[in-house]
Amino acid sequence: MDCPKCRGLMQLERMADFFLVFYAWKCINCGALIDKTIANNRRKSLASKSLELAKVG
Repeated sequence: MDCPKCRGLMQLERMADFFLVFYAWKCINCGALIDKTIANNRRKSLASKSLELAKVG
């Protein structure tokens, strides 16, 4: 998987919060993190932008 920021290599890492353990992709170059929530929010944001563009065009 390529990093959306720097196109570097992403590696799957196990993360821990106070109450939760989850997995996220972390870029080994710039340190960017992408987990399930971030990916879903970006997908929704891109979908709404494409709908706005379709209405304008």
